[in-house]
Amino acid sequence: MEGKEPSYASGVHMYKGIVLPNVVLDSSIEAMQTFEVRSDDIWLCTYPKSGTHWMFEIVGLILARGVPEKINRSLAIGAVETIDMTQKMPATREEELKNPLDLSPFADKIAKAPSPRVIITHLPLRFLPPKLEERGRVIYVARNPKDALNSLYNMAMRVETKPPDFSWEPLLGSFLEDKGIYGPWRDHVREFWKIRGKKNAAFFFYESMKKDPVGSVRDVAAHIGVDLTTEELQKVVEHSSFKGMSKTYATGGAGAKEGNKDFFEQIKTLPFLGKGYAGQWKDRFTVAQNEMFDKFYNEKMTAEDPTFEFE
Repeated sequence: MEGKEPSYASGVHMYKGIVLPNVVLDSSIEAMQTFEVRSDDIWLCTYPKSGTHWMFEIVGLILARGVPEKINRSLAIGAVETIDMTQKMPATREEELKNPLDLSPFADKIAKAPSPRVIITHLPLRFLPPKLEERGRVIYVARNPKDALNSLYNMAMRVETKPPDFSWEPLLGSFLEDKGIYGPWRDHVREFWKIRGKKNAAFFFYESMKKDPVGSVRDVAAHIGVDLTTEELQKVVEHSSFKGMSKTYATGGAGAKEGNKDFFEQIKTLPFLGKGYAGQWKDRFTVAQNEMFDKFYNEKMTAEDPTFEFE
């Protein structure tokens, strides 16, 4: 029906064989080859819905010594590859034509941001600045693919900009055909797994972080060069928990650091925060779908790949 056509912003396109959201700019990806990486940059790299904003909260709290109001969230609502996401995303083409999107690269905002920059990206490693792991600090968070895919579906169902024909079966099918968004999951994880031994690159498992939040926060802090006191460590753990983050977001940033207004406006419409526990995929997968997924997983993964927990 005319006027209900989905917006261009809600669609996807191909870039060098990789499926990407239309809010991702190919020009921004190409610009990564010459993007200036600072020595104190912290690059948070994930496959979508693998703990991106949870890790951003942890890193932000570490840098703010456990005080949520002091976190600099100015770079929290966009990835280096996207347009500036501080604007309202149109749900229909009609809305989009009435209020055209600003296609300004978010990378331009990141380039001008003061240090230390906490930079979010879902891009495969090969699309990021050359030798990134030698110039900045890289943190990769990996989540078991069943929960990551289920979380992606749940998030998409809660936003207005999803395509009108969006459903679970095609999403699962595209994943199993290695046509999922941001490319094949296994390749994405494997690229970062291979650099985990380098001095400036760290690899974290979402499920392990849930089981041992204290140890995980301590490891993240050590990786980015911050020596927390016992009291500060406990504050970071407390405020980065599901309960703690929910409370922070519910306040709408009252008393928060200047420059965070955009984040707290967007958090009302973008469901970054899920329940987060492992094993939620069981409520989504049918027996047949689970068997099909296990076959795919066992054929793709090797002994050299990371091992994931699914429960």
